Amino acid sequence: MLKKFHREIEYCTYCPKLCRFSCPVGNATGNETYTPWGRQSLLHLVGEGAIPWGREVAASVYRCTTCMLCREYCDHELEIPPVMLAARAKAVKDKMQPQEAVEFKGFFAEQHNPMGDDLSARLHSLLPKSLFNPDAQVVYFPGCVMIYNYPQTIKNTFRLFEALDVNYVACYDADVPCCGVPLHDHGYEDEFKANAEKLSQKLAKAKAVVCGCPSCAWALKTMLPGVGVKITDRIYHLTEFLAPLVAEGKLPIRRPYPKRLIYHDPCYLGRYLGVYDQPRNLLNEVCREPLVEFSWNRNKSYCCGGGGGIPVSNPVLAREIAAQRLTEANEGEKKSVVTACPSCMRAFQKADESLEVLDIVDVLVRCI
Repeated sequence: MLKKFHREIEYCTYCPKLCRFSCPVGNATGNETYTPWGRQSLLHLVGEGAIPWGREVAASVYRCTTCMLCREYCDHELEIPPVMLAARAKAVKDKMQPQEAVEFKGFFAEQHNPMGDDLSARLHSLLPKSLFNPDAQVVYFPGCVMIYNYPQTIKNTFRLFEALDVNYVACYDADVPCCGVPLHDHGYEDEFKANAEKLSQKLAKAKAVVCGCPSCAWALKTMLPGVGVKITDRIYHLTEFLAPLVAEGKLPIRRPYPKRLIYHDPCYLGRYLGVYDQPRNLLNEVCREPLVEFSWNRNKSYCCGGGGGIPVSNPVLAREIAAQRLTEANEGEKKSVVTACPSCMRAFQKADESLEVLDIVDVLVRCI
């Protein structure tokens, strides 16, 4: 079973659980089965014929946020999320995926996004018609989570572009609103590829794409080419695009941001895309107070619980993971959480409605 990942499965099975303490799902559940070692050991036993490949084992591989934190504590630098995603794809093929994943597929199909709404109409009602140009060479791709949950952040993004005298970025029309990561997370590889092909047609004229969501940036940059769908090589997260412009002094800062902020590194922006300095540089340009860091930061940043399909398959677990991450933010002096990912923002706000959670864009706009 999963012969492509024989090395990963074998090494994890016979490892003395060196990454055990870093797994957000294992920590939140207290269940060894849901640690990287536990899930990999089950797959090993299936491969050995010791236990059957059934719904219980299939359910276990859906208990992974795909955060990749376990890799940072692995002497062999093994990547477990690709194994879990391959196992989910097999579960779908064998019709053994959890009921939540079955229902998610139908829900996604209704509007071609995980929000169940016409996101293109939402986006067009949000911005002036002049910001949509199908022939634009540089396109801002907000992503479905941003469109549905944080319309003001999208408005603020274009306020920043205007302040920076960036008049060549058009907004993607969101006719195909989702990058497809939620489909892939649930094991629907064929549907992910079909969505990718439609998306590539919509972005065919773009020479550069700026993403408001790290998962979208990773999908366009790496996952689409992985299924044979190619768009431009120039894919950026918004912080990568903004940081050099702000560093050059092009942002007219009228007042510093007064509140104390603690920065959360999103898993996909950090461990997947390797973007750590740009968000901090942007915040340090405008913050009056020194930026606070979580003790688990940069490549060791703890997960928010908002990825890997966990909010769909187990929303209670997702909130517990987010609450564990926020424990440190709520200690001591009052501070707001700032990040650069709409899924992280949503996860934190669901876990603690009283906490102020901001996108970096929202912080920058308050300073111009």
